[in-house]
Amino acid sequence: MRELVFLGPRKLEWREAPEPRIEHPEDAIVRPIAATTCDLDTAIIRGTTPFEGPFAIGHECVAEVAHVGPGATQFYRGQHVIVSWHISCGHCHRCARRQLPNTCSHFPRGAAFGSPVQGLWGGLFSDLVRVPHAPASLVPLPPGADPTHWASLSDNIPFGYELTVPHLLRNPGADMLIMGGCGSVALYAAAFARAAGAGAVDYIDTDRTRLDIATKLGANAIEMPPPRRHGSYPITVDASMSADSLRCAIRSTEPEGQCSSVGCHFGEVAMPMMEMYVRGINFYTGRGQGRPNIEKAMAFVEARRVKTELVTTEVMPFDAAPEVLARGSMKPVLVRPPVCGPKPCDITQHSGRIG
Repeated sequence: MRELVFLGPRKLEWREAPEPRIEHPEDAIVRPIAATTCDLDTAIIRGTTPFEGPFAIGHECVAEVAHVGPGATQFYRGQHVIVSWHISCGHCHRCARRQLPNTCSHFPRGAAFGSPVQGLWGGLFSDLVRVPHAPASLVPLPPGADPTHWASLSDNIPFGYELTVPHLLRNPGADMLIMGGCGSVALYAAAFARAAGAGAVDYIDTDRTRLDIATKLGANAIEMPPPRRHGSYPITVDASMSADSLRCAIRSTEPEGQCSSVGCHFGEVAMPMMEMYVRGINFYTGRGQGRPNIEKAMAFVEARRVKTELVTTEVMPFDAAPEVLARGSMKPVLVRPPVCGPKPCDITQHSGRIG
């Protein structure tokens, strides 16, 4: 079988890899049918991160189920599912009790699909992928859902939900500032903020394409480099990978407000700690909770309150992935037709090639 391998900046190729096998009763083997890039993937491909190839890339997709182990029989052959980005067991105290599967105690911290960190789990631009502990990691799509609209529910879409909706539930109608600059998470955050009843949703960026998308999503798009400060907001989001944007978000957060930074910063960043201390800023940074927010975000997408297709920059054939991803498009979706029939899965200890 093939998997898409990142070799270096703007260099990707299909390579042969061993076909995955059922190794645990709760495993599933899936076939990605609509895969897309996370903002981190795009940065890796552009060569702006410390990550070096070769490794199989990709951790956002809708897939069809091909095979399951005897502990995952709630899934069936041909079923369309969202594959959560992180590797987690679903049973440990962090997964089950604290609802933090992104910090699962059973697997190394940082274990994820399409990542060179903490083990190689395979990428979701592959012919087949083994999903450990499928009941904790797979979420069925609603009937009739278009996979191209749902591919980013593995990670970036629920991240946009997490950054906005819970804070707006505690502070209804609050104004929000979103610092764009690297990709789709900031745009999904703008969409969820609008859908969840935020007041003003100000979006700052310098990229015309992203600014146009933000406008279509209902945000107030402001074209400029990050200023030192931009007003005062109860809720701010930095999704930029820019130290200046991060500091602007912090300084623009009102006293006792919420500031979240989700753009990866690969080095030390000087932060205005005294300003944060005096105003009492609630600050969060991290990779997002992932799986616990997928269904919550799905409800907005299914009700058409959030139109994820507005963020998609192109839809292309799956086989064209090396060329399409190398171009650095912000949010391409690579698709191929399903081949499994909707019938009960084979329950087997070994996967077979899908016909």
